[in-house]
Amino acid sequence: MSQSPFALSDATVDFDQFVTQFQAKLSNDATWRGTLTTQTSTALIQLISTIGTFNNAKLLRYFEDSFPDTVQSDGAIRAIAVMQGIRLTRKLPASVPVTMTSPVDVTLSPYTQINIGGYLCFNRDVLTLEANVPLDTPVYEGEVKAYQVSGLGSDLQAFVSVEDAFAVSDHDVVVMLNSNILPKAYGGLWNYENLPAYSDLTHSDGRLMIQFGSGKYGTKPSVNDLVTVIYVLTKGGNGDSLVTFNKRLIVTGYPDISGVAYANPTGGADEKSTLAYKNVESGAFGTYSSAVTKPQYKAIVNLYPGIVDAITQAQRELNPRDVKWMNVIRVAALTTSPWTAEQKRDFCKFCQEVSMYAPYFIWQDPIPIGRDVSVAVYCFNTAIPSEVESKVRAGLKNLFSAQPGLLMTNFHESDLVEACFAAAPGEISYVKVLSPAGSMIVTAPESPQPTATVIPGAGILSPLVYAYGISTVTESGEEGPPAHWVFPQVVSGLNAAINISWPENKSAAAYKIYGRKAGSIGLLATIPAGTLFWSDNGTVDPTGDPPNQLADTPVRYNSLRDLSVTVQFSDRQQKINLG
Repeated sequence: MSQSPFALSDATVDFDQFVTQFQAKLSNDATWRGTLTTQTSTALIQLISTIGTFNNAKLLRYFEDSFPDTVQSDGAIRAIAVMQGIRLTRKLPASVPVTMTSPVDVTLSPYTQINIGGYLCFNRDVLTLEANVPLDTPVYEGEVKAYQVSGLGSDLQAFVSVEDAFAVSDHDVVVMLNSNILPKAYGGLWNYENLPAYSDLTHSDGRLMIQFGSGKYGTKPSVNDLVTVIYVLTKGGNGDSLVTFNKRLIVTGYPDISGVAYANPTGGADEKSTLAYKNVESGAFGTYSSAVTKPQYKAIVNLYPGIVDAITQAQRELNPRDVKWMNVIRVAALTTSPWTAEQKRDFCKFCQEVSMYAPYFIWQDPIPIGRDVSVAVYCFNTAIPSEVESKVRAGLKNLFSAQPGLLMTNFHESDLVEACFAAAPGEISYVKVLSPAGSMIVTAPESPQPTATVIPGAGILSPLVYAYGISTVTESGEEGPPAHWVFPQVVSGLNAAINISWPENKSAAAYKIYGRKAGSIGLLATIPAGTLFWSDNGTVDPTGDPPNQLADTPVRYNSLRDLSVTVQFSDRQQKINLG
């Protein structure tokens, strides 16, 4: 006797729903009527329900992993990034400064293997040693690999490394065709029409992928061509933990060369997290090593290995009136470890190589603003004060730690309080912030929002539309831009004055009033803190230009200089809701 097809509800998701539907379906069949756990029928129902639940979960994950907004698995996030034209970056090796000496003149070719205290390193550039003349130079942590393969004579040939997990250095890949070094592209080859080139890409599982061209675009190795691929395996960020200081070096193939490392490695970086790709995928769509829009520049900068947080600023943001910023992009970034000048140059060079046009990238070190933080924490009697103190310390240190979004982000007292509560949930009654006394501002001094009132007959301002903005000057002398403007109009038949008022800014030592009419905006008055009013009767001539929005404002961030945490039991033990 045949059974009719069994159709599950579209809403079936978990195990219990499968079991319920199976039991309802089979309850009319005498063979399947028992529900005791010892019965074979019940065991089979549970087995089938388990398989159904597993398969249904797989289908749901497949659907989720098909779209950038819902993707969950790391592999799918990286695959979507590649599909959207984002190049996956790999690890970067740490730099080790060394001194080398040779008894005779000798030249080391790039990617010569060097051993320092048992750790493998290499040189990126040609090193020329004169006899008995010490040479100070950086070398880099990593093991050099070289493979030779014959061309196939077909379009779009590819070479994929054996090593995965992003272990191949993102910058240290050289491809030669019959001993001639080929130009490298970080993406598509359309910029190499009828020119030799290859594309350096990364597979979603972290393997190096060399993509050749079609002959029309990029290099097409023929069957008679010998292709040599040289690349470096690196520890990335873990290389910074190696101890090379005062370790002697040995250069493979050059036993007469002696030398020593005079510092430990720095600047190593791991591959970017999958979350970093998910955060920039939508804005970076179609980058393909040809960044044009601000979101695309943001993507290539923030996806560079070792970058924790970065801000990019172009001429329209820095100073549209200053030609020196034309075709320039200023980058300020936090890195996982301190970078050398050479590493900063490598970064800027990489950014220029993956741009559609030819902007000039310059690096600006962000400025840490040290903060002395002191909090008094009052905990419930059920808590252990020493444990609460340890948790609160860790939570506050994490608030100030290098992380995406830290640059140019102001902190306030509420941020400190929330960090304390989050560090020890359910254990703290209340928190008092003892210092700093006010907000921790790293952006330019805030511009007040002015209000303008036209006073007929009180001045000599003729009928026209006027403009006024106010900047704040701090005790340190820093002046922010007048970001908020008002545009009062003196109507026909009136000679008037215009009264300007504004709310107090507690960080102000003085205010500067800018304004008058289009084409002649300048400084009209400097007002001391405490005065929140000024009247323009038209007798003062404007001078100079208002400060620019960003060009003269350094990129800064809050940094924890000193931390004091005291914990004691609260006199308020009831967990009341004050909201």
